[in-house]
Amino acid sequence: MWSVGISVSECEEAKRIGYDTRQINRIVIRMAQYFLDQNMRVIFGHDWRENGVMRAIANFAESVAALNDDGSDLDSTKTEIGKARTPRMLNLVPTNIDHTSKVALEAQRNSGGVLEIIPVSDKLLDLSEWHNLSRRWFIESKIKGEEAVKYTVLRHYLTEYLDPGCRICLGGRRSGYNGRVPGVQEEAEFALLYKKPLYLMGGFGGASQMVGELNDLGIDYWSQNNGLNKSEKNELFQTTDVEYALRLVSSGIRELV
Repeated sequence: MWSVGISVSECEEAKRIGYDTRQINRIVIRMAQYFLDQNMRVIFGHDWRENGVMRAIANFAESVAALNDDGSDLDSTKTEIGKARTPRMLNLVPTNIDHTSKVALEAQRNSGGVLEIIPVSDKLLDLSEWHNLSRRWFIESKIKGEEAVKYTVLRHYLTEYLDPGCRICLGGRRSGYNGRVPGVQEEAEFALLYKKPLYLMGGFGGASQMVGELNDLGIDYWSQNNGLNKSEKNELFQTTDVEYALRLVSSGIRELV
């Protein structure tokens, strides 16, 4: 099953053109809905905060589960009678199970098997996993503290789950972030580093725009094969029309699978 990593967060530039937290959450929900309807899996790495995007995602997962129970939508999430559904929405969190938000775990229980919460903090104990990461990044994270290490490891595993799969990036704050660099930027960089198809929606500004203009890796987004030609990539990078962007991304994916 093809997986789509959704890396979206608010930023000052998006707010200036009318996309506040509520509007950004709606975009995330629309993306999830679109790719679930395409029989794909969606993956998030968002924290659980009051009125945050994952609360909105959890509510959406519950509605998807209810539709499944009626047999009216997304039948592909069901397996044989008596067996659990295969989760179609994954949320990786940078904690262990004992410290995972109770709200998150409750949302998982209420989702009817549609949403799975995956704690990844145990991965922090195995530093051999860092052989795939740049030594410079690791040193920078150590200087900034364990919190930065935790978020970089989380984003590393988010990328590994895209097998096969791709990542979409939109917005992303340039300041006030957790980790060594803005989260959307780091997730985009990992996609480029591990050769996962990347789709940048730079029209909303923020870290997504920044990655399209310059990145620290020396890897050019514009030369990466994501199934779109240069003109289509540029249209995706410039547009703020989410429906048009989703059609472009879907077209790119079809060229790859």
